[in-house]
Amino acid sequence: MRTKEFFMRLSVLLPMAFFGVFILLMLFGIVANSLGADSFFYCEVYCKIGVTLFAVAILSVLYCQARSCWKLK
Repeated sequence: MRTKEFFMRLSVLLPMAFFGVFILLMLFGIVANSLGADSFFYCEVYCKIGVTLFAVAILSVLYCQARSCWKLK
């Protein structure tokens, strides 16, 4: 088992994925604000999009690293 390599990769790639999602959400928020989005958009739609993107980022990094470290077929 290659657990040490798995956790080392996660410690590098998860923060990178979080930063990428953060930048994407920041740009999306700036564009939405410039187009006149109100508080309903930010409280309902924007928060759900953010939570979903962070969850997808976590799951995709975990899956890719598990597949890479243990050669899942």
